[in-house]
Amino acid sequence: MDLAAVDSSLLLAVLVAIACGGLIKGITGVGLPIFGVPALATITSVEEAVVLMLLPSISANLWLVVSHRKHAQSLREHLPFLLTGFAGALMGTGILLVISERGLKLLLVIWLGLYLVNYFANNKSLRFFGGGGKMAYALGLAAGTIQGATGISAQIVVPYFHACRLAPATYAFTVAFTFLFFALAQAAAMANMELLTPARFQLSLLALIPTLIFTQLGISLSRIISPTFFNKILLAIFVVMEITLIMDLI
Repeated sequence: MDLAAVDSSLLLAVLVAIACGGLIKGITGVGLPIFGVPALATITSVEEAVVLMLLPSISANLWLVVSHRKHAQSLREHLPFLLTGFAGALMGTGILLVISERGLKLLLVIWLGLYLVNYFANNKSLRFFGGGGKMAYALGLAAGTIQGATGISAQIVVPYFHACRLAPATYAFTVAFTFLFFALAQAAAMANMELLTPARFQLSLLALIPTLIFTQLGISLSRIISPTFFNKILLAIFVVMEITLIMDLI
């Protein structure tokens, strides 16, 4: 992609969208690809947009993990989810030989949709989505595998930790750590396939600037946001994720 050929106002709009994603990411630990990938896809292909957002996503997640590192002890109870997820992310591309990418995305739509229905119906089965018992292994493997195959797994990851009823800062840390953990496996696969070319790396660095600035702003704002408002932001993100993926399938 040649930046010189992109209209300056369109490029500015893309950077603003990435900044908004970084802001929400800093507050909740979720949201950067939701804004960044569609924005970048307006000036390049969706496939390239996913590659370009890899470096900003890894950096934002790392920044959040460092900022909320005092909550690291919360990871212990989620090790089954994390370890099977990492393994799944490494071997994820192979799943496309069995199930189509469209089929995997449909599974994500159904899973997140079921979670939202259960949540708003005040159903007591939410713990099921949080990986109670051996379900943590299955959900981790599913999330990591789909991450490796399609580049997305938030539809499993975000309800998993939301169902665990974590405090806002702990939630932001664990989600960011999980995405960072999975993304490192995905980056290794991309490096092996030489998808992150020098030209793409330079463009990714450009997207990194608003990402880090507004992620830090979001982290600062998160300290004054009430848990109730935090939860409302998360639920809004869940709904946007669901709608976006449904539209992608249509």
